[in-house]
Amino acid sequence: MPPPHPIPPLPPRRILILYGSETGTAADLAHELSHLTERHHFATTCLSASSLSPFSSLPSWPIVIFVTATTGQGDMPANVLAFWRFLLRRKLPGDWLRHTEFTTFGCGDTGYKKFNWAVRKVHKRLLQLGAKEVAERGEGDEQHAEGIDGAFIPWSNRLLEVLLEKYPLPNGLTPIPSDQLLPPKWILELDDSVVSDPPADITTHIHVPRPNSFLGTIAHNTRVTPATHWQDVRHITITLPHPVSYVPGDTVSLLPKNFPDDVSHLLALQSWAPIADHPLRLIPNPSIPPDFLPLSPIPHPVAPLTLRTLFTHHLDITAVPRRSFFAVIACLSVDETQRERLKEFTDPEYVDELYDYTTRPRRSILEVLQEFNGVRVPLPMLLEVLPLLRERQFSIASSDKGCQPPPTLAGGAAVSPNTSSVELLVAVVRYRTIIKKMRYGVCTRWLSSLEPGAPLTLVFNTGTLTRAGDDWARPAVMVAPGTGVAPMRALVWERVHRVSGAGGILFFGARNRDADFFFAREWPSALKVYTAFSRDQKAKRYVQHVLREHGREVYEALVKRRGVLYVCGSSGRMPAAVREALVEVVAEVEGGGTEAAERVVEGLEKEGRWREETWG
Repeated sequence: MPPPHPIPPLPPRRILILYGSETGTAADLAHELSHLTERHHFATTCLSASSLSPFSSLPSWPIVIFVTATTGQGDMPANVLAFWRFLLRRKLPGDWLRHTEFTTFGCGDTGYKKFNWAVRKVHKRLLQLGAKEVAERGEGDEQHAEGIDGAFIPWSNRLLEVLLEKYPLPNGLTPIPSDQLLPPKWILELDDSVVSDPPADITTHIHVPRPNSFLGTIAHNTRVTPATHWQDVRHITITLPHPVSYVPGDTVSLLPKNFPDDVSHLLALQSWAPIADHPLRLIPNPSIPPDFLPLSPIPHPVAPLTLRTLFTHHLDITAVPRRSFFAVIACLSVDETQRERLKEFTDPEYVDELYDYTTRPRRSILEVLQEFNGVRVPLPMLLEVLPLLRERQFSIASSDKGCQPPPTLAGGAAVSPNTSSVELLVAVVRYRTIIKKMRYGVCTRWLSSLEPGAPLTLVFNTGTLTRAGDDWARPAVMVAPGTGVAPMRALVWERVHRVSGAGGILFFGARNRDADFFFAREWPSALKVYTAFSRDQKAKRYVQHVLREHGREVYEALVKRRGVLYVCGSSGRMPAAVREALVEVVAEVEGGGTEAAERVVEGLEKEGRWREETWG
């Protein structure tokens, strides 16, 4: 009698979740997936894509899930770039990931022409490297009635079904119930070994030690719109400790601070005031194997680390909470009625109620904890409950060579001043919600409060508006509504310094000539400025209308003289409207119809002569 066939061992139930995120949505979804799989006893590691170390370890993971947003013109978020460059290496063989199964999910917006391009590119590249789909790709759309969740919830449910079919639960194990907290990966605890006195003003004298950061100083923080105008827009100049080289399109990242009153409010709500200034330490959970432990959620904590400094510098206490937040605090409520209500917000059937409670009124975490006052957050669980403050990026509104005609030496040689400052144009986010409460953007509110002499840290980031080898003498057509004019100002003055007499065409749009015509009095004479002020007449007038009016001039610059079109500003309807206008211009001038005109505009994009930098 032949021996029985050996029972094959269960396949390894290890999952790697990688994410690329600009605004935090993709990161939150990745962590939600992590919790979902952990509750079904998968050994899950969740990391930002470029934090995987080393990248060459990817084939050792049997299951990889990739969640990413798309930025700019189909680009990868900053925390994916290093990983993506590695995946593009030619020396990686076509069967490199033959033992890996994967799927992907994208956070996109159909308002963008290149909807979810980043996730599509990653998905295609993983297939090229031999990985096999464990489930089909999911693509979320911000324009969906239920936002990204409209696609994410059914996709994640289907993914879990597929995973459990292929990798069933080991005998004797059942899923961890949703009302049972998962153990924290990293634990906060009081540190009795350290005694220190915090600085008198922790908002001024303490800064998060970010890599590659500069400690700058506010030189000017000037409101450039009238006090009666609906929007507070600031022209901010920051002096640097030494000259820094940057190019048009580059950005600076700023890490905001929460206001002391909000911090004190949270400390009081959770009865933490008596220990608010006691030193803390952050330690890995000793029960989690090191191989499955994610990186520290706070890689560079401030010193001293206390509850007060943690809430001021690291945790986003005024963010609009996501569904995963309610899943955790439902387990932490001592009030049964409140616990049941919080659980409802985690149920996909009540996604509309969650949207009405959080997103529509922009209700903050601080307000939720005030309303659900039965929630008590244990100190070790704190980092599982509250999200981290994110850096915000702002386009640089200056040239590193100065924002005025270049000085000259005797004989006419130009002198580069090599300035040690950077300028920003910042619209302060301030609005009233449907529940009549005033809301503020955490970063712009903080920025607007800074007086001259205040210190702040900033990190310079490479942009995509300009590229190495650009011909600065080539014609430039610039379209910039509102604060989108910031990188255009940098571009205009860079061109002036690099090429004598360089100008270009600027189409600028705003509401009122007298209220928000930014930098109106400083443009060089070589620049042609055409304006569209939407509220200065009965009929709305936007940049695309003015572009049509000057269509032949635009056609001459872009098509005949092979110039570059730069589009900066809001990512809503504007970029598509500008494209439509340009197609109409080409069709009218060439007389070849819309299809032929589309091919001309597509040629601009393929040749890199359509540069777009937009934001939500």
